Amino acid sequence: MALSKTLQRLTQFFLTTSCPLCQRNASQIFCPDCHRQLMECRWPSSNSGHAATLASHRPGANSRDLFIFSWGQYRGPLKQTLALLKYGNQTELGLWLGHQLGHHWNAHGQFKTKMQLPIVVPIPLHEDKLKQRGYNQAALIATGFCRVTGLPMAEHGLVRTKATEAMYGLGVTQRQANVTGAFQVSPTLKARTLKARNRLILLVDDIYTTGSTARAAATTLKNAGYATTGITAMAQAVYSSPPDR
Repeated sequence: MALSKTLQRLTQFFLTTSCPLCQRNASQIFCPDCHRQLMECRWPSSNSGHAATLASHRPGANSRDLFIFSWGQYRGPLKQTLALLKYGNQTELGLWLGHQLGHHWNAHGQFKTKMQLPIVVPIPLHEDKLKQRGYNQAALIATGFCRVTGLPMAEHGLVRTKATEAMYGLGVTQRQANVTGAFQVSPTLKARTLKARNRLILLVDDIYTTGSTARAAATTLKNAGYATTGITAMAQAVYSSPPDR
């Protein structure tokens, strides 16, 4: 019995990892304190169970033509976690975040029946950026999301044909120009939906800011004959005033 307990303690010790946010020991992916702080970034829900993330949190009038579903506010530990996923080569964070987004969708999403289930399409990276980074963070989140929701995914449904600039620091007009003509529908998606062209598409990205990227992707899909139901993102930026145009 004593040997068994000793082995159990040793196993727990060696399985303990460092929290990516604070570097303290963590038996799960995050330490309890950082996990709690992350959960505090999640949008609250009303008593009816509907997530308070949608119209009331849209950043600017240009978002009104696109349904937005996000897990939390782009701030603090959630912002830091997404930066580690995007630039820190911590791919395991993508699946974890996708699981969180998937559970949030199951609780508060708009598709409660199996009729017209959307195909999940992550926002793609340009080939050069994909080679540099080694993975698409939106695709990792989408993979975790689909594992939880059961929604079908077309990982390469869209192709990014234009090497766009980093969006950070760009105004809304500059962002829109940056992503205009940046996407095209892949042959993979065309073949998959050949007999069901009215299937809905649900875009997935890591961060939703002004919506320029999502609208550019949705326009490409619309022009190819697809219906985009909206975008779901792990984090959504909220502005105290409309962003610069």
